[in-house]
Amino acid sequence: MMSRQSQQGVALLTILLMVVMATILASSLLARQQRIVRETAVMTRQNQAMQYALGGESFLMALLSADEKSSGDTDTLQEVWAKPSPPYPVEDGVVMGRLIDQSGKFNLNNLYHDGAVDEKALDFFKRLLDQVGLPPEVAEAVLDWQDPDDTVTGASGAEDSFYLGMQPSRLAANRPFNSIEELKQVRGFEDPESFDAIRKYVCALPAFAPVNINTADLPVLTAIAPDLDLPAVNDWRNERDSQRKPLDDVAKLWQIAAFSSVDEKMRGDLSPFLIVKSQYYQAQIKVMLSERYRYLTSEIYRQGEQISVYQRSWAPFPPELKEP
Repeated sequence: MMSRQSQQGVALLTILLMVVMATILASSLLARQQRIVRETAVMTRQNQAMQYALGGESFLMALLSADEKSSGDTDTLQEVWAKPSPPYPVEDGVVMGRLIDQSGKFNLNNLYHDGAVDEKALDFFKRLLDQVGLPPEVAEAVLDWQDPDDTVTGASGAEDSFYLGMQPSRLAANRPFNSIEELKQVRGFEDPESFDAIRKYVCALPAFAPVNINTADLPVLTAIAPDLDLPAVNDWRNERDSQRKPLDDVAKLWQIAAFSSVDEKMRGDLSPFLIVKSQYYQAQIKVMLSERYRYLTSEIYRQGEQISVYQRSWAPFPPELKEP
């Protein structure tokens, strides 16, 4: 009798153990299923946000296309494309975007192109550095960062021998700048104050690119030639923007009082660096879905009615860049 009761007890315990194991397995499967559902929902949301961002990019490119047909041979900051687009509501979120004119800035890659140093571009950049309160000589280090040789330019230049002694150590890129963020690694721009002083007035475009005098900011305009009168240039800039009267020919710049002192030789030297119509733009799009954000920065090139994106970044906007 006792043996039979013991066997029944063991069987009952075995059954209870199997029930517990089945319950644990079922709970584990349920938790796994719930995790998969959450992950799928997150991935779906991320993909949806990405599609919204690309849609915002297409909208901004459409603005540039419409502007090409309506603005003729000039571009200004008073045109529709230059105004921030109003937030566009979507399901459980919103899409925001704006276009930044890159042609109104100095292109860092103008310093070295077509296999040679551009001395006139180097002088232009030195004047710009002086306008924002930085030592003009640090332009030599910016040139050394992108030229392919290992020869130090001037007393303020820097090549591998300099950067290998820094912490952390690094090498000069010896290629064109991919973004202005690289300036933070260049001698003379390591501290945030120096980079912040210049970042709004420079860009890193993939080819030689002149400056649009109709959209350039005051420091860039004043750096066009040496010894320009800052208040006079500022007065013209304000008049340009308030009266919406763009210059349709670079030659007309020299007829303006603020620039009339520039001699004929300098005017000829500057002609390749100045235009009245923009070619390069940056689209900044921010998507908010379910309190989560997705960012897209698109580099855009416009030549006539042909508009193309040559670079995209899904990284968050740099903290020093005001978000749309």
